[in-house]
Amino acid sequence: MTVRKVGSSRILREIGRGGMGVVYEAYQEGLDRRVAVKALDARQARSREFVERFRREGRAHAQIRHPAVVAVHDLLEKDETLFLVTEFVDGADLRRVMANGGALPPDCVAAIGTQLADALDSVHQHSLLHRDVKPSNVMISRRGEVKLMDFGILKDPMATELTRAGAVMGTPAYVAPEVLEGVPASERSDLWSLGVTLYELATGRRPFLGNDFNELFASVRKASPPPVRSLVPGFPRRLARAIERCLAKRPSRRFETAATMARELAACSARLLGEARPQERLRGMMFERNLGEARPARRGGSADPAPPAAPIPRRSGASPARVGPALWAFAAVAALAASLYAFLGRPW
Repeated sequence: MTVRKVGSSRILREIGRGGMGVVYEAYQEGLDRRVAVKALDARQARSREFVERFRREGRAHAQIRHPAVVAVHDLLEKDETLFLVTEFVDGADLRRVMANGGALPPDCVAAIGTQLADALDSVHQHSLLHRDVKPSNVMISRRGEVKLMDFGILKDPMATELTRAGAVMGTPAYVAPEVLEGVPASERSDLWSLGVTLYELATGRRPFLGNDFNELFASVRKASPPPVRSLVPGFPRRLARAIERCLAKRPSRRFETAATMARELAACSARLLGEARPQERLRGMMFERNLGEARPARRGGSADPAPPAAPIPRRSGASPARVGPALWAFAAVAALAASLYAFLGRPW
């Protein structure tokens, strides 16, 4: 099906495909802004279960108001297809960011982790679970903004269970071990997924590996990943401990809440960034990887600092700081001599 317009949004181009549908970049004419339009896949649209999940995604996602969560603008139906209209993020997901330069610097890992943990806290405060936190579901805009997206399997614990008994939702490499064993997902299973994501950002590799699903599941359930500092010597110890705490097999040993995790990561971020602002640092990182804008704007409105002044030519043996005073002194002596000569030459 070729889509040209959804509501007031004119489709510009396809920008991605996922398990539940196609995502387009569009232009919302009435409000003069770019938006993202997610269309439920035609095959999924024939399933009452998936249609209801898509509707629930839109309703639940729209409740969340957080700067690090992609905002929902509208939920529309056209030609028996559902469309979710959301904020458009001009940037790249973390999977592509890593593809353009490997593991991220520790200060960027801390800055991203802080905002994602805070975003998850907002999700959890609405009695919701994300259940699919992973690098490809996190965008970094060209301006350095962090955005958690793709709530396609977001779960409302108060809603009717839509998945089959025993079905595992989420991307296997990022699913908590207790969920693989059939225990219902929880806030701490979201923190596990965030920990796997941050481990990958920090080291450039996933903590749990396998040649097939069975090997991967066994690794997640039983294996202990290499410590972050063994793979990245010199990595900040406190930040490494925070990441590894999320990967505790027993949920009770992870952070108690996303808010607690956000505070710990914020302390790490403040220590690593110093006076730099997180968004400016991430913007610079995106530019370094050819994914962002040329340079962060300065507070005074100037994009770049003024070029240094040209050096003052120096005479041999003379200091630039003394040139001005010496000329004034010479002029004063000459003026005094002229006045004295004129005074002595007057007729009396």
